[in-house]
Amino acid sequence: MALLLDTQIVLWWLVGSKKLTASTLERLEKSRCLVSTASIWEVAIKYRLGKLEINPVVFRDEFLNVGGQILNISDTHVIHTANLPDIHNDPFDRLMISQVKVEGLTAVTADAIWAHYGIKVLKAQ
Repeated sequence: MALLLDTQIVLWWLVGSKKLTASTLERLEKSRCLVSTASIWEVAIKYRLGKLEINPVVFRDEFLNVGGQILNISDTHVIHTANLPDIHNDPFDRLMISQVKVEGLTAVTADAIWAHYGIKVLKAQ
């Protein structure tokens, strides 16, 4: 099973947060885990603004070091965001939800709103 991890989930995983349940951690370790380029972009913006302490290069490299893979953003992913209902206003989340739909992935998130898009969601908490 291929999983697209929400930015927050990647951050929690990298720091060993207790917010991730044992079953979620087990699933992450046994699955193909992807991070969207949108997450790296989100981290870069928040790092620049001083809202996150983790450098986007470290975020990316640490995720790759635990066996993760990067899912680049395609024009199809971007175009598909126009077809999503107006449930969520966060542009990063909307793009990742689009990637989940287009690529047939399962999302891992703590954000309950994602499930309202009719995608497969593994609740992380």
